[in-house]
Amino acid sequence: MKLSVFTVATPDLTPQALIRAAKEAGLQGIEWRYTSTAPERKGEAPSFWGNNLCTIDPRTVTDAELDALAEAVRAQGMTTAALTPYLTVNDVEATETAMRRAQRLGAKAIRVGVPRYDRTADYRQLFAKAVAYLEQVEAFSKKYGVKGLVETHHQTITASASLAHRLVERFSPEHIGVLYDPGNLVHEGYENYRMGLELLGPYLAHVHVKNAGWFPGEKAGDAWSCRWVALDRGIVDWKQVLADLKAIGYDGWFGVEDFSGTHDSKTMLATYAAWFRSLAEEVYA
Repeated sequence: MKLSVFTVATPDLTPQALIRAAKEAGLQGIEWRYTSTAPERKGEAPSFWGNNLCTIDPRTVTDAELDALAEAVRAQGMTTAALTPYLTVNDVEATETAMRRAQRLGAKAIRVGVPRYDRTADYRQLFAKAVAYLEQVEAFSKKYGVKGLVETHHQTITASASLAHRLVERFSPEHIGVLYDPGNLVHEGYENYRMGLELLGPYLAHVHVKNAGWFPGEKAGDAWSCRWVALDRGIVDWKQVLADLKAIGYDGWFGVEDFSGTHDSKTMLATYAAWFRSLAEEVYA
């Protein structure tokens, strides 16, 4: 079992501190958050999507810095599992740059863009744009040896495994894959894990680990809201997910991105590793 961390979940740690903490927790891989921090947020307290200290900035990072980061990971006997940007289907040039930098880091995958779905544009039009974009992503993947991953994510046209499969099925699974995130699925409903994973088949390339739950409003008539919760407290039955992943023969990465704020970053990494391995021992016994 290969455990990794997506550094969006460790905003208070610098990259060097994160490498040491991940090693101490017993993780084997790191998925680097790759995006720019707004200048006005850099003075704020560290946060997941604000002033995240564990982020590679595409505007300023140099090849020498990437080489040093890759070497620091290797020195701990670990792997750079992925580079994880926040791309859109219009970011063709940025996608190729991310592919090149992932290759330099030794990463075998990056997350690529998919259109958001917010009822302002027809799904079929968005789907066509995504297909055209992934055709370019596939060409980049062949050039750099880095797979492009479509994530199952709420408020996008790939909110479920079946929708993600519909998008990627025309491409080679050697170059285009799916990042399966059961925690994200909670936001828009439920799709049987085993069925979705069977459908994805060879396109399943990575799994993210987090959890979420639905909560009623404070007063009668208030809307329900979906919020991130501790890994072992939400709607996702991770023991069942692991059993279904075992059934289809998955042997890839499990990347934690716990947004619950239940623990500080170092404690979260150690807690995740112990809890997830305990579940795996039950499932794989």
